[in-house]
Amino acid sequence: MNRVSVAIGIRVVLAIAMVLAVGALVRDGVRAGDFVPVDFFGYFTIQSNLIGAAVLVAAARWTGADRPAWLEWARLSATTYLVIVGIVYWGLLFPQSGPPANPLADYTLHGLACVTIVIDWVLEGPRSTLRLRSMWIPLVYPAVWIAVTVVRGATDGWVPYFFLDPARGYGPVAVTTGTILLAGLALGVLLSRLTRWRAVSPSRNAAPVAPASTSVNP
Repeated sequence: MNRVSVAIGIRVVLAIAMVLAVGALVRDGVRAGDFVPVDFFGYFTIQSNLIGAAVLVAAARWTGADRPAWLEWARLSATTYLVIVGIVYWGLLFPQSGPPANPLADYTLHGLACVTIVIDWVLEGPRSTLRLRSMWIPLVYPAVWIAVTVVRGATDGWVPYFFLDPARGYGPVAVTTGTILLAGLALGVLLSRLTRWRAVSPSRNAAPVAPASTSVNP
């Protein structure tokens, strides 16, 4: 078994683990009688892990080969989101909430997924440097998520994380979310530069290079 096959297998297994972890929390909520789909799937952690799983499966198709630009940006975005998930969880949420009710699922979503997707990105990053002037791309989804969440907090009262609670005042909420977005921008730039070394090299049977219209430009 060559390195490409191993990398494909690892990506698929990780994606399955992330989806199973989400499923385990859904099961727990249903059993407890407090599962509300619109709330559960409104968490940034859940959405980011599902995005990450989808991106890993998509990337498996191009393991060891040149990938289209949209996939490289999707990989960078998913990696950035999951790093933010890990930092916010372990830095802000865990100290207040303590050990979770389902450690295996929780630590998969907030730990394993965050670390391994970074490793995946570093070991097989884009074959061309992503443009710095396009680093706003990974921020689109978090910005929309924040806007929707703040509106929900002000209308139906649902707040996924304490630092987004309108009761704290919109000033502190704006400062916190702005800081997170700036951190996301910095992470995107940093991650885009951590791709000089690869464990998986292009194979002779790799898929053809994407057309110029979809390839990643310097």
